[in-house]
Amino acid sequence: MADDSQTKSIRVHILGREYALRVQEEDEAFTREVASFVNARMEQFRDQHPEQAELTTAVITALALAEELHTLEEKQTGSTEALNEELDQLANRLGSAVEED
Repeated sequence: MADDSQTKSIRVHILGREYALRVQEEDEAFTREVASFVNARMEQFRDQHPEQAELTTAVITALALAEELHTLEEKQTGSTEALNEELDQLANRLGSAVEED
């Protein structure tokens, strides 16, 4: 099956700079939302630390976002593992109940 998705060029602004990006048409709104989120976080850091260089602002913000993502992934993995263990226990109990009948 052929890929019917089309790419398009968009421009986003982060810390006053314009960046040209190529995105799938269906991803445009999400990409703009993410760019806006990144911009807001970078502006927040810059406002709190105006003495820092733009590159430092970008790197520290990237590290903070990566840390948040990593923490969320660890929590999700832990929740998934706990859920799988509970499902295994329930399946074993169900299996035992069926064998008793």
